[in-house]
Amino acid sequence: MEQIKIIFFLVGSFFGIENGTITADKTTVIIYPENQKIEIIQEKLFTIIQSKKDTATTLAQWNKIANWRENETPWAKELEHFTNKDFTIKNTGTTIETHISLNYNDPNDLCAMGIWYNADMHHFSINEVPRNHITSETGILENNYWIFNDNNTFSFTTEAFLDLPNEYKKLKLPITAMLKK
Repeated sequence: MEQIKIIFFLVGSFFGIENGTITADKTTVIIYPENQKIEIIQEKLFTIIQSKKDTATTLAQWNKIANWRENETPWAKELEHFTNKDFTIKNTGTTIETHISLNYNDPNDLCAMGIWYNADMHHFSINEVPRNHITSETGILENNYWIFNDNNTFSFTTEAFLDLPNEYKKLKLPITAMLKK
């Protein structure tokens, strides 16, 4: 199986940042096959802080991502086939969320994100990973896969940190709190 390097809930993975420290409590992915577009909305960004080094690392990553245009931060190599890449940040005052939009030319390009296309069956699919708490109103869960019709807009949501161990919950810091310091 192909290694997936773009992880929907890790903000830095879209910019090729290895060992990213900024993540989202909830991520919604929307695919528009008719427009060959994908949108990713990452909500309630947070990090885990165990040391001052973690704080410095996270702030450096945030600067690189938040100012991606000014810093000329490159997108991840795995996204080179995608066009019209855009990344915006929305600060609601209490939380920060990001919006990523990309266009693709071939549905098979989505495999970089773990979305597989089967032209013979006319559907897309993703792996069901119980710890990621994937839900969808437009997909059907069949065995270990979520299946989506290829001629309609579809979406799924992942909340991979619902089962975060208590020792990490104590160290969880919203990005908004980190940026206020």
